[in-house]
Amino acid sequence: MKNFDAVAGLVRETLSLGTDIDVRPEQLLFYDLEFTSLDLLDLLFRVEEQIGVAIPDGTIYRHARGDVPDEQFAEKGYLTALGRERLMTLLADSPPTIFPDKIHVQALPRYITVGALVRLVDHLQAQPKAS
Repeated sequence: MKNFDAVAGLVRETLSLGTDIDVRPEQLLFYDLEFTSLDLLDLLFRVEEQIGVAIPDGTIYRHARGDVPDEQFAEKGYLTALGRERLMTLLADSPPTIFPDKIHVQALPRYITVGALVRLVDHLQAQPKAS
């Protein structure tokens, strides 16, 4: 996880945590670190500004869906059984017990760990820049 220290530092800045507070890869942003939706927006802005990686809305959805057709991944705003399974595979470091049976597509960021965010930043940073 190439960008772990940078992302952990941005998490600390976003939440105004001291350097004595541990930020670990397995921590869930919303559950363990008590992020709000505004905190997540702030963090993503900081990631783009300081690391140079933009994480647009829907990125988690697109990564979890992969090549599965949209109608097989989600229906009426909720993940299908296949969609839920793919999300849980993508976020394998998130405890399975936090995933409800019905997951609304707008709630996907709630299941992200610090480590999953770092992997996403690493992945996006490795992508060729669009010209």
